[in-house]
Amino acid sequence: MLKVIPDIKSRKLQLFFLFFISALNYGMNLDTAISEYEKKSYTTKINEANLKTYDIKDKVLKKGSWNEVSISSQNTYENSHTYDGISTDNTVKYGLFYYKNTYNITNREMTENKIGVSKVLNDYAKYGDNKYNKKINNIQRDIQKINNETTKNSEIRDLIDLYKNYKSKEKEIAQEALALDDKKKDYAIQSKKYEVGTAAKYDFDLARTEYETSQLKYENLQRELKILKEKFMIYNVAIPENEKLEDIKKVELKNEDFYKLRLSEAEKIELNETLNSEKLKKETFDYKIPKITADAGYSIKNKSFTVGVGITKTFKQYNDTIEDLKNESEKLKLEYEQKKNEILSNVGQEMLNYTTYQTNELISKKNMDIAKENYTIYAKKYELGTDTYENYVEKRNAYNKAVIDYEVAKNELAAYTRKIKYYK
Repeated sequence: MLKVIPDIKSRKLQLFFLFFISALNYGMNLDTAISEYEKKSYTTKINEANLKTYDIKDKVLKKGSWNEVSISSQNTYENSHTYDGISTDNTVKYGLFYYKNTYNITNREMTENKIGVSKVLNDYAKYGDNKYNKKINNIQRDIQKINNETTKNSEIRDLIDLYKNYKSKEKEIAQEALALDDKKKDYAIQSKKYEVGTAAKYDFDLARTEYETSQLKYENLQRELKILKEKFMIYNVAIPENEKLEDIKKVELKNEDFYKLRLSEAEKIELNETLNSEKLKKETFDYKIPKITADAGYSIKNKSFTVGVGITKTFKQYNDTIEDLKNESEKLKLEYEQKKNEILSNVGQEMLNYTTYQTNELISKKNMDIAKENYTIYAKKYELGTDTYENYVEKRNAYNKAVIDYEVAKNELAAYTRKIKYYK
């Protein structure tokens, strides 16, 4: 590489330039992929729409009864010993205010013309309908936030796994390209040797099989990489063309990291407990306290004032709604305790998983070093004519497999340390 840059003499500049060129070969890292997902994914937009539902409802609840104008009209036919005819009753309501009139169509006479105010006094209590609905909307919004975060985190973990698999496949292709080059040379050498009678037919057939198999494998690996690349579209993440992904940066995990896992699952149950509790209090309030409606009006026709209070009360032999809510409360308390135990037991399992990934990386690294040493030894033996071509091929294939196994183990560990953040 340095030979094509003869003007650069400084060793430091050479190293810097090599680093710069190497960096250009990488188009994206995991953090960039996650950031792109969070900005562009369909899930992000869906989550925003989910929360907007509660914002819309909140605006309506803040306006309360002033949000709408209600108009009603009813025509009535009456046939009695005092009257035979048709009348129409019209009512317009806005907030506390109302206007009513009754018009006798038969006699063409306005029999009632009234304005007034009417209000359900229960609405001023702590568990009045509007106050209650606002509180329920806020709790449901918090539950939706957890659902949104859970969905997002699940997809980010899937994205990390996809990135990990893509990186491992890149390495497998690179390693297979090296192996293919070696096997092509071997096949050419064995072909010449076989022609002049210095190589056995078995060695010639083995070299040809190795080369042809490697060709097919290399082509198939490229197809597999293409499929993996296309899967990034699921997350609206664009992988740059003809550029490699950067390695996954491993994070050192501490014990406290494991005690933060899946806490949102317990938090969601707590919020559902709160939601159920509010429903129970509201149902109890509505059942115990009669509905009281105050009304004050002025008759324009009669030039008179009226004031009234209406009371409505329902009695039940058995209130199944309240009992259902009480039962749900007990069930949620049990689910919460169960979830706490589940989360605590999960800590030990995740710690074990982390240790397992670390161990697999160390073992695969040692296996790769041993396989490389064996390959080097047998390559020299074969070169000196003290061992068979078959043994040399076996050790070379074992080394190539060990390199891939180490790359997979390394990526599995690094990916796990990055995914752990998204289990909360």
